[in-house]
Amino acid sequence: MAFREPARKPASGSIHYGPFPIRLGRLGLFLVMFLVAPLLALVALERDRLVCTPGARCVVTHTIASRTRAFPMAALRDARADIVRGSKGGKNGVVVLVLDGGRELRLMQVTPERAGEAAAAIRAGLAGQRRIDVTLSGPWWMLLLSIGLLVFGLTMAYPSFKGLGRFRIDVTHGGAGLRVRRHLLALPVSSREVSLEGVTEVRVEAGVVREVGLGKGEAPMPAGRIVLVDRAGATRPLTAAALPGQAVHLRAASELRALLGLERRPHGVEEQLASLPPLTTPPGVRVAHAWIGLAVGALVGIGLFGLSGMALGLLRASGPLEGWHLAVGGGGGAIVGVALALRLTRERPPP
Repeated sequence: MAFREPARKPASGSIHYGPFPIRLGRLGLFLVMFLVAPLLALVALERDRLVCTPGARCVVTHTIASRTRAFPMAALRDARADIVRGSKGGKNGVVVLVLDGGRELRLMQVTPERAGEAAAAIRAGLAGQRRIDVTLSGPWWMLLLSIGLLVFGLTMAYPSFKGLGRFRIDVTHGGAGLRVRRHLLALPVSSREVSLEGVTEVRVEAGVVREVGLGKGEAPMPAGRIVLVDRAGATRPLTAAALPGQAVHLRAASELRALLGLERRPHGVEEQLASLPPLTTPPGVRVAHAWIGLAVGALVGIGLFGLSGMALGLLRASGPLEGWHLAVGGGGGAIVGVALALRLTRERPPP
């Protein structure tokens, strides 16, 4: 008597797919530019305006800090332009308002020429008892530089953004299909349904991430995506595009094959995954990354310190960079940057 082989039990369950590797150097460069660009924009957009009405009062308005200061115009005795030197020997001009009792009110730093013009205009208004309206502005070219840095940083880091998030793959319709849902920070981003009808194999379709500005000898980042293969050899990709990484795709494909009850095959995803060596970083490269971490961490630390100080009203965008700013912001950021670089370059499983 002939016996029929029992039907395979319908698949059920779910697997997680991701997270996907990113180029930390490019992401770090983007973070630096993301912090530096707003600082440059703040310097460019900063405005100090002095308006004096004869017989009434003078009002000084600081745009970025949203602060005003008022005093009687009769209390304004003089105005001068002081020259200050920056940490790298550069010269800036500061308009100083001289008030009654020897008090002084310093406005934002501008070019020495602009400071001289503004001080002369204020003195002329005082001499003729005319209305005074003087505005000091940051350099406009810094705004263009800020926009350029953001665009360049986004261009460099865009391939890393493509791999953000994770996927959850659920078997649905009693084992007849898959629901592939992408989440970013626990928020649903996209969802698609893929049929399991006639599927006999799960493979990884290899590719590369298209990146801008690859260095000499720098290989493109490997990428891939999981595809289902039916009896006719046609493929059904689970994602619209290839995503960064290699082991992450093989690992998820192996779990999905087990979930669907597919038998292992020679040279299949399981063997490919087992053959991948762990990632190691040569000592010299680790030292180089530590130096990069030191520099990037210092810049990020200074940027965070500056933004925090301006948000609290303790610092001004046009103010000079002092030694203790570098020690607190740059020193702390450098320590964190080196520690992070050494941790990320330790021996680790393939991505």
